[in-house]
Amino acid sequence: MLTTDEMLRVLAALEAAWTGDTPALESLAAASPGEKPLQAAIADYADMALQTLLAAAHGIHNGLSADQLDDAVTRMRTDTGTRMAKLLAQTLRLWAKRPADLQTIDDMAHVLISALLVLTVDDDQENVLPLLAQLRAGALASGT
Repeated sequence: MLTTDEMLRVLAALEAAWTGDTPALESLAAASPGEKPLQAAIADYADMALQTLLAAAHGIHNGLSADQLDDAVTRMRTDTGTRMAKLLAQTLRLWAKRPADLQTIDDMAHVLISALLVLTVDDDQENVLPLLAQLRAGALASGT
C-alpha cells in the first residue's frame, strides 16, 4: 500500500515526465534515506491504479451481493484487457528492479500515463494533465 505522500510523489513524477521538466524529475528521483526508490513507487502505483480502474470498469464496487461480486470478478479475470494490464504491471515491477536512471524513470512514467489514458479517457493526450490533477485529488482525499 502506498502512502499519500508516495502517491503524490509518483503523480508529480508523471507530470514532470509528461511536461519534460527534467529538473523536477531529477529532484523526485533523488530518494531520501528510508524513502522508496521512485521507480519502485511508480510500479506500485501502476499496480494499484490498474487494479482500481479495472475493478471499476467491470462494475465492482461496495454494495454488490456476494453472487454479483463473484460474477463481476469472474468476468474481470477472464477479460483480455485485464490480463494485459496485469502483464503491464508485472513488466513495470521488473523494470523497477533494474538500476534506475532518469531515462528509465521517464520511460516508466510515459508507459503508465499511456495505460491510464487507455483505461480512463479516449486516449486524448490533451487529457493527461487534467487526469493527473484528478488522480492527485483522489490521493489527497484518500488520506492514507
